[in-house]
Amino acid sequence: MQTESKKLGETLVKRKIITPEQLEKALELQQDSGQRVDKVLVEQGTVTPADMATAISLYLGIPFINLLQRKPQQQATALIPKALARKHSVLPVELVGNRLVLAMADPLDKLAYRDVQDVSGKIIDLVVAVKNDIRQWIDQNYDHSVKSKTGTEQTYGFQPRHKATPMMERIDESSLSQFIDALVSEAIQERASDIHIEPQKDRLRIRYRIDGVLHDVKSLPLDIHPRIISRLKILAKMNITERRQPQDGHFSLKDEDKDVDVRVATYDTACGEMIVLRLLNRAFSLFELDELGFNPLSLERYEHMLEAPFGMIIVIGPTGSGKTTTLYASVNHLRRDERNILTIEDPIEYEFDGVNQGQVNVRAGLTFASGLRAMLRLDPDIIVVGEIRDRETAQMAVQIALTGRLVLSSMHANDAARALFRLLDLGVEPSLISSSVIGVVSQRIVRRVCRHCCRLTRASPEAQLTYWEEFGQKRTRFLYGTGCDFCADTGYFGRVGLFEVMLLSDEIQRMLMQGASPKEIETQAVQEGMITMRRDGMIKVREGITTPSEVNKAVFSVQQF
Repeated sequence: MQTESKKLGETLVKRKIITPEQLEKALELQQDSGQRVDKVLVEQGTVTPADMATAISLYLGIPFINLLQRKPQQQATALIPKALARKHSVLPVELVGNRLVLAMADPLDKLAYRDVQDVSGKIIDLVVAVKNDIRQWIDQNYDHSVKSKTGTEQTYGFQPRHKATPMMERIDESSLSQFIDALVSEAIQERASDIHIEPQKDRLRIRYRIDGVLHDVKSLPLDIHPRIISRLKILAKMNITERRQPQDGHFSLKDEDKDVDVRVATYDTACGEMIVLRLLNRAFSLFELDELGFNPLSLERYEHMLEAPFGMIIVIGPTGSGKTTTLYASVNHLRRDERNILTIEDPIEYEFDGVNQGQVNVRAGLTFASGLRAMLRLDPDIIVVGEIRDRETAQMAVQIALTGRLVLSSMHANDAARALFRLLDLGVEPSLISSSVIGVVSQRIVRRVCRHCCRLTRASPEAQLTYWEEFGQKRTRFLYGTGCDFCADTGYFGRVGLFEVMLLSDEIQRMLMQGASPKEIETQAVQEGMITMRRDGMIKVREGITTPSEVNKAVFSVQQF
């Protein structure tokens, strides 16, 4: 197995997916764990599942299939029970005569191959697919009864989207733990970022936030509300007797092969305590910058900013605009063994190797400002400040940036130019801003058009006008999703960022010192090549990534000021 692992690793090195040093380290870890090198590399976050699937395809000479672009045939999936497909992470794709095309995450899994062959009774032709894509398709689309080779009918139905499982219909004291697990598992399958449990006058409403939008998914009897709240409080280590004061906590659980951190917050309403669960899937904690949605020119500018040996980079946007994701992707980009990266966050959303992360603890006297002071004694190269909220933190961050460290932080402001004026409001002198700030990234998040059901559709007059105002071109039809099982009939699947990246050039520094307005600074930045957030959004509309209405909603607040 070691020889096979090394050959597979050498394929990854040749494709420049990993370095020879990373392969050597993975082979050492493989000897300790007994796992194959591909699994070690993916678990360590060195290689993405998609890159690994491609490498396995090349190494074994088995075709690679993108399940996001190819829909499996119903007559093929009808041959294999859902339970078996999930057990082995396999998906029947196509039936041609007596041959079944089978997508596998691990084509070397001989047991899985034999099980599928025995159940289907077909000759198996293998293709390689990304494990997450296989699981996602199974969870969202497997819904049928199949027959075994003996002819006995077995039901393996996927519960209808946004409907309760049987466990959720009847909850007793002994099944509360299972209910919580089922609720979180279902939310993850639906790609939810948050679960809202909200008491109403006559029912307990459960909602999922999917791609930034809340969806009603279930109404439960109101009498089970106290038991659910108490159980979640116990899991999150909260005071179960306290109902009037808001509380927050967290717990972790394992959903199949994924580790999930759950942040919990309570709030007393007129109908009783509501509770919101924020789902933080560790499997998606490490993003590359080019996965966030940066325009190529903006990405080049931002990566150039990150190369600076010292100074301050600010990421701005409202709550929920993805600032933390961008900061984490930036840290991931900057991680080196020879660098000491320190963070102060509130809270730590994801943990990853090679970075020394700290969390605000107001009760213990650890604030953003006090954390920054402590960091200076720890020989940092790069400091990440979760958010600049007050005068002391702002002034401390600027001073550190001037002492030869690179500081990354987030802040609330409406656009890149106004971030500078937010620092002025916090008492930082214009000369210090000009000397310390390298640049500003302003961002929003919009929903992606579902690739499975998108169609060219005539747009509203407002959408047509927005496009004409940006590009001076008339266009009447854009890509819109019509709604399908993949996107829960919303027409959208996933999200992407809108960005504007402003470098503090010598001219912008001079204008700031002379008291120029935010609009004047923005105009200068555009003349120097900055792509505004609205233009970035409309470029994504032109490319069929999102819709004019999504862009208009995202940049609406920017236009008002």
